[in-house]
Amino acid sequence: MPSQVEIPEHVPSALVKNFNYLNSGGETDAYDHFKKLHEGPDLFFTPCHGGHWVATRYEDMHYLLENRNQEFSSFYSSIPKHPFRFPLVEMDGPMHHDLRKTLAPFLTPKAVGNLQEKARTLTHELIDGFIEKGECDFIQDFAQKMPIVILMKLLDLPAEDTPYLLDLSELIVRGGDDPERQQAAYGSLANYIGERVIPARRNKPAEDVFSAFLQTQIGDARHLTDEELMQLGCLLIAAGLDTVASMLGVIVRFLAENPHHRQQLIDNEDLIPAALEELMRRHHIANIARTVARDIEYKGVFFKAGDMILIPTPAAGIDERRFDDPFRVDFGRQNVRTLVFGRGPHQCIGAFLARTELRVFMIEWLKRIPHFHIQAGTTPGFCLGKVLAITDLRLTWPTAR
Repeated sequence: MPSQVEIPEHVPSALVKNFNYLNSGGETDAYDHFKKLHEGPDLFFTPCHGGHWVATRYEDMHYLLENRNQEFSSFYSSIPKHPFRFPLVEMDGPMHHDLRKTLAPFLTPKAVGNLQEKARTLTHELIDGFIEKGECDFIQDFAQKMPIVILMKLLDLPAEDTPYLLDLSELIVRGGDDPERQQAAYGSLANYIGERVIPARRNKPAEDVFSAFLQTQIGDARHLTDEELMQLGCLLIAAGLDTVASMLGVIVRFLAENPHHRQQLIDNEDLIPAALEELMRRHHIANIARTVARDIEYKGVFFKAGDMILIPTPAAGIDERRFDDPFRVDFGRQNVRTLVFGRGPHQCIGAFLARTELRVFMIEWLKRIPHFHIQAGTTPGFCLGKVLAITDLRLTWPTAR
């Protein structure tokens, strides 16, 4: 059971609702779980996970993420709080700016263009491994493999370390129900970076992210410490692997269950970029947290400095106040402006790379396996966490035999 607290004095009883975002309450679809948030106040307080506020509507989530008045800190980006620190996403101000500036050249359209052909080749190599079988476990056989190989290339890490890093990343991102195992996984990943990666880059710098961070100056004063470098490495590996893999899962589940939408993409490849934006709109996956920086009042609700606020973006994508008929997927929908990659100063710096991987996947997969379905007798499973994920997705398709 998540820890619960007494309701703070500044929280009105009318705004208290017992909501645990990590428990689906028996729902078989994660988005039905988050849709229930729209049945109550736009902003409410739950005693779960130590007590925190919850924003339920797109408008408020957008405001919180934009943070134009610096009212909300990113110092803690997860509820419950991680037992470790993630730099870049859990910092504000000049240091955050300096780290993004170092990372940005590796994620420009030109830089990502060099990885695009790798993504295309990898997609076909992975498909070659199971296409003749007429079935696969999409999560294990594809979704978890494609992004990690691209990330390993970006970070210049040994390919043989991939399974080990993938296992650690899964525990870090979705191990919140077992903090001890989560912290142990984080420690193992930090040790890997501190013992295997940092010394190698110091001895022989290369054209990779870790080498660039070794040269980063914070202001005009200092370089990053080894601890900060290890924390950055943990963030890049865990976040870089998980987001694309999770988005692949929810998108492919939808296409497997909706042959009419799939046929539109088969018939018109040029529709894929717009379709991807609409599919991501319908399937936001991130649950983000912010900390109130100072006592403020917003929309008639009083927040005290130190209060935590959950921003469950899966509820934003299906908010009928923002999107007409939000559960309906319409590849011709106009003004598909979403919170998939966040907003404001902490907007995901890897968004262009993620879009590129997803677009390449959709184009190449539909060429090779256009007609696929969920395997009879199986039900896709999902896991709630900082990032929503499909955990089991067994696909089948006709073969030439």
